[in-house]
Amino acid sequence: MSDLSSFLTSEPYTRVFVQPEAGRDFVRSYLRHFDARVEYFFSIPRLKNLQVVGITSALGNISAVITESMDGFPEYLARTKVLYRTDDIDGTLKAAEAAGMKPLQEKTAVPIGFQGRFEMPGGYVVELFEVSEEGRRYLDPDPAELGFA
Repeated sequence: MSDLSSFLTSEPYTRVFVQPEAGRDFVRSYLRHFDARVEYFFSIPRLKNLQVVGITSALGNISAVITESMDGFPEYLARTKVLYRTDDIDGTLKAAEAAGMKPLQEKTAVPIGFQGRFEMPGGYVVELFEVSEEGRRYLDPDPAELGFA
């Protein structure tokens, strides 16, 4: 196991971007047809009411960003294709840098806890997320209460 992979605590999540008018149907469809569950949900109203839905399934995890536009966001956000959970973003970013990868986003607070990003050779952007004690309240929400059931 590499130093970098030893920091990762989840299977990968594929990052998808969904327009708000399709958000509920996308999540409902994934839950229904891929035997999945909502692992986390949070929104950031100041960022054009952006919503993030983490969905887990034995057939593949998804992290759906529901937003009207990526305008005004850092360019690397739209290039993010995969993310992993970690219990130590700082250590993971240091391991990525030591392995020759380029840090793009240092540990940054988000509602669920923290996120960070690095770029692999070829421009492939990997996002990391770490759940804080306060962020645990966003875990395991009821899909019906969110309009996803």
